[in-house]
Amino acid sequence: MGSRYWRQVPLFLFLIFSAAAMFPVANAGERVGLVLGGGGARGAAHIGVLKVLERERIPIHAIAGTSIGAIVGALYSAGYSPEEIERIIGSIDWADIFHDGSERVELPMRQKETDLGILANLEVGFSDGHLTFPTTLVRGQKLGLLLRRLFLGRGHIDSFDDLPIPFRCVATDIGVVRPVVFQSGDLALAVRASMAVPGAFAPVHHDGKVLVDGGIVDNLPVELAREMGVDRLIVVDVGQPLAPADSIDTGLEILLQMVNGLMRDRLERSISTLTEKDILLQPELGGLTSASFPAAVKAIAPGEDAAKGALDRLRALSVSPEEFAAWRARQRAPYVAPQTMSFVRVDPSESATAEFVRDRIGAEHGKPLDLDALERDIRGAFGRGTYESISYQLLDDGEGGTGLEIKPVDAAIGRTVFRGGIQIDDDFTGGDAYQLNVEARVTGLTPKGAEWRTLLGLGRITKLATDFYLPFSRRGNWFVSPEVSYTALDQPVFFDEDPIAQYRVESWLGGFRLGRDLGDRLRVSAAYIRGQDHAKRSIADPSLPETVLANIGGIEGRVLWDSLDNVRFPRRGMRAEVSYTSFDKGMGSQSNGNLLRVSLDKAFGNELNTVLLGGRASLSKKVVEAFQTDSALGGLTYLSGLSEQELVDNQMLLLRAIYYRRITRRTFLFDMPMYIAGSLEGGNVWADYKDVSLGDLTGASSVFLGMDLPIGPLQLGYGRTFDGRDSLYLTFGSLVLPRYR
Repeated sequence: MGSRYWRQVPLFLFLIFSAAAMFPVANAGERVGLVLGGGGARGAAHIGVLKVLERERIPIHAIAGTSIGAIVGALYSAGYSPEEIERIIGSIDWADIFHDGSERVELPMRQKETDLGILANLEVGFSDGHLTFPTTLVRGQKLGLLLRRLFLGRGHIDSFDDLPIPFRCVATDIGVVRPVVFQSGDLALAVRASMAVPGAFAPVHHDGKVLVDGGIVDNLPVELAREMGVDRLIVVDVGQPLAPADSIDTGLEILLQMVNGLMRDRLERSISTLTEKDILLQPELGGLTSASFPAAVKAIAPGEDAAKGALDRLRALSVSPEEFAAWRARQRAPYVAPQTMSFVRVDPSESATAEFVRDRIGAEHGKPLDLDALERDIRGAFGRGTYESISYQLLDDGEGGTGLEIKPVDAAIGRTVFRGGIQIDDDFTGGDAYQLNVEARVTGLTPKGAEWRTLLGLGRITKLATDFYLPFSRRGNWFVSPEVSYTALDQPVFFDEDPIAQYRVESWLGGFRLGRDLGDRLRVSAAYIRGQDHAKRSIADPSLPETVLANIGGIEGRVLWDSLDNVRFPRRGMRAEVSYTSFDKGMGSQSNGNLLRVSLDKAFGNELNTVLLGGRASLSKKVVEAFQTDSALGGLTYLSGLSEQELVDNQMLLLRAIYYRRITRRTFLFDMPMYIAGSLEGGNVWADYKDVSLGDLTGASSVFLGMDLPIGPLQLGYGRTFDGRDSLYLTFGSLVLPRYR
């Protein structure tokens, strides 16, 4: 045995050393760095890699990440387990994250009312003498709040080296197109900046720089990880491959291919610096794209598979069960929330309406932080529409306590904002009308949010209205609002269903309103009003008056409840408005009188099916003969089958039920719902209050196709009264507009 055995020893040693060269063994105390690249939704593969690393007892000593790699890496560095990160990624409503708007029910009452008739989504600003336009699809407010919650307690630290695992992430300074490395400060802000995909999420303004997604300059931060003092690297590349040349057809696709090509070139250069000690993992992600966020969890299994494919090399980095348990105990260090807030303050440095935000925040010093309530308050303030972002941090007070700081940042498009909306009515028989509304708001006139709003309307109703809204009191829930408006419209006059005249009616109305918002759903107000109608006959039998002049003046009280989730095609909530006006000769009215108006819409539904019940009423026991106190019926769902404003008189009653079913799926970025709908209605008008009777209602029904377009809701349908009158309709406008005229 001896001589033969010893002759085989050199061959045995040669094989051992060869294997060691191919699969380097970790030396005692070797530090392992993890590099997590950007790739959008494909980055969920990082979670699968982390699962395998934990199963194989491989401790990570430093993490560098970009974009989606930054969020996964930061979560792991901050103490989350791979399973917790998977639950987080899987539970995110990505379609909601990519839509900035706050839930309507959380908006201030002022915003709910200004949104009712201005239904287009696009806002244009005016600043420093020129128009300004939004530069991105999403401001990223919801993403910012999500990151704040995830990193609560580790949001502001002297160094990211103090995290359970030292961490770095990369953003791009778009001013010079160079990398910016975050290694200290606000962790949520750092991750948000690293994920600010140009054109999708708004850039982050920080330290005098404008920061966007780090993938532009360093999508796989290998060198950054080396600078953290590690001995070897595990590198995970989830970047999207370039598209085949024959699949690129448009200018946008060419531009995206060029950008991806430049990013891929830099990524390949990073990969070329890897040594034989480093391990590169490139999961096979098939057709999963960087934008496939709703399906992101499907990338986790390919991430696991990629790591399993390198197990022979990865196991060289394993440590003993005892060592790994000690490492994991440090990595899972629990966060203990502060029992009370030692201070609550709003940073006014980047907002002209910091007091408005403070008024909306219910958190108080000396009390525990209710995170759900805080986020709800912030969403409500952000929904006002004048902010780029509203964020918060937990900060040390220097005396061992923790306080809350909220920071609002005014919208980049400026404090003067324009919006437009369109309403179109066409019965396809020559009875067409349109209404174009343009709203201008000058915001931030006082710290509590005073604003000056002007509305210009062209089309069926020519309108110019302006009001100044001035909130006051400690909570800003009281307000005064002087207002004045001018309208002009053609008012038809019917007799036995036949038009017998048409008057051009010009009206003005002024008022001074005092009110209070009782939360975000209820408003009560009272106003002194003064107005005049001047009607001139344009088409009529000469026996009718050529001109009509009427003055009104009095006191109006109004109660408004609004909890609708949407004014286009609502699914939940209710809008109920009741106003009562007492007209008095001593206040400028041509006669004493009264007017009660009620508008009600109650929605019951879900994502697919909705029933909207309600109606309108305008009743006067003692009539003031003025066009402004008349009410009209006619049009789709407002007595379908009749032309617009076909029925006009002193008294009006309408009851209706509308059903609509969504027939398109909810999409990720650009959601444009379509509905198939129908309605049943009953209504009529009368000259005298004593003639009002439910038994005298005219029945009607409709079927229509509804589309929620960016420029407003569109309805294309057919209506028919029970007595045989019918009409086709093409209509833009909200289903819940009160629409008395």
